[in-house]
Amino acid sequence: MMQTKKTRKLGYVNANRIHPSKLLPKREFDAELVESIRRDGIQHPIIVRPSTHKSGMYEIIDGHLRYESVQENQKVLIDVRYDVDDVEVFKLSEATFKRKPRTTYERSLFYSGWVKTVEATSGSRGAQKKVATEANLSQAEVSHYLSINRLFKRLQLRNIPEEYFNALKNQGVNKLYALAKVKDDSAVLEVAAEMAENPNMTLEELKTLIKEQTSPERTIERLAEEDYEEESETFVNKTNQLTNVTQELEVALDKTGEVLKVFTSRIAGNPDRFLSPSIFKRIMRLLNALKKIEKEANRIIRSGEKASH
Repeated sequence: MMQTKKTRKLGYVNANRIHPSKLLPKREFDAELVESIRRDGIQHPIIVRPSTHKSGMYEIIDGHLRYESVQENQKVLIDVRYDVDDVEVFKLSEATFKRKPRTTYERSLFYSGWVKTVEATSGSRGAQKKVATEANLSQAEVSHYLSINRLFKRLQLRNIPEEYFNALKNQGVNKLYALAKVKDDSAVLEVAAEMAENPNMTLEELKTLIKEQTSPERTIERLAEEDYEEESETFVNKTNQLTNVTQELEVALDKTGEVLKVFTSRIAGNPDRFLSPSIFKRIMRLLNALKKIEKEANRIIRSGEKASH
């Protein structure tokens, strides 16, 4: 009698035997779900597959937030799916992903990860089309999500303030896609800041703003502003260096003065020890060097005063 291959099994395991998927993006925190689990427990099993890199462990396909709400040694009900490849992980996860509203940012992470996984398993040709078909989206929609995902990465690399970044997550696809098409990073940051501060901005208002911020006139202004900031920073650095050098010179001269005071007192106490011609010559060289320092310092001061007039 032929044995049927096992495809699925329900059972309880300790929470420390399951781990989040490295393929799927982390879901946004859901306070209501966490509170519900703490109050009523987990109502639906966590969907998993046998871990691909840890023996005896299970990788979560769906239920990451439920998993984060339980204790490490707590027993949890899991729904094990066997023979599920990486692409099928996204197919299974998508069913629950669509159950509740997701931010544009979350959707961009999810569909970008799905496309990337398809490309890794069967090549880049037709990957977007495959995901669009499976997700019941148009290819244009998938393409927009990929662009928006790249936009958020650009914003992170340019260190956009966290409050702006979080505010942009909830903006609509069309507005974020319009922003993603802007090539100039400085313009992107300026427009992104205004979008975050004015979340009800319409698409037409946004396009007008983008047109203004990417105009030749604004580009020239921005370059001038960046040059000025760079010059200001250079000026401050040079000023600090000059101040440090003069302070070091002042300290060195103070120390020289202290040494000479000691030397003078010792001459007064025992002059015979210091009547050597070589000592006298060295003292004269030191005196001439100090006179040159004084003369050069006065010359620097005078040249600086002339430059300021």
